[in-house]
Amino acid sequence: MTILEKIRKFLQDNSEISIGYNEITFFAVDELDEEQVGYSVDDNNNSLITGQEGDWKEEWLVIGVDGLIEDPIFVDTSSKQLQVLTAAHGEGEWEPIPIADTLDSFAYIIIELKKNSVNRSTPVDLEENPISDNEKKQFLARIKKNNSYSDIDYWENFLEAD
Repeated sequence: MTILEKIRKFLQDNSEISIGYNEITFFAVDELDEEQVGYSVDDNNNSLITGQEGDWKEEWLVIGVDGLIEDPIFVDTSSKQLQVLTAAHGEGEWEPIPIADTLDSFAYIIIELKKNSVNRSTPVDLEENPISDNEKKQFLARIKKNNSYSDIDYWENFLEAD
């Protein structure tokens, strides 16, 4: 299976996940190219990749967005493991933060998030059925186990009610 096939398979299996106000929306496979606008290309399909520090890198492929803050979720296609990252948009330069060591571990994180989102997908649901400290600790421990190079704080913040 090629890298692109693996990414497409992931996208076919996932559309979105939400807990309270926090949400990750994944792109449809057939819209993947057009969703790169503003990252690797501009509105006229001109490359935004310059090779300069802080600019978008050719090997990064956006697969979704963090819905609350609209930051991209992207895969580093140059890594064998297909590391998954995010970065703040609108900062003048891209400073990637690893959120999963591999695409496979990212898929596992999404499965775990879906379990935690049951009866908690909206802010009202989450307020009525908050995630317990024990549930958070267990979730984060499972994530840390397979993601030693990733920023666990991202996931801790994702579970927050506000």
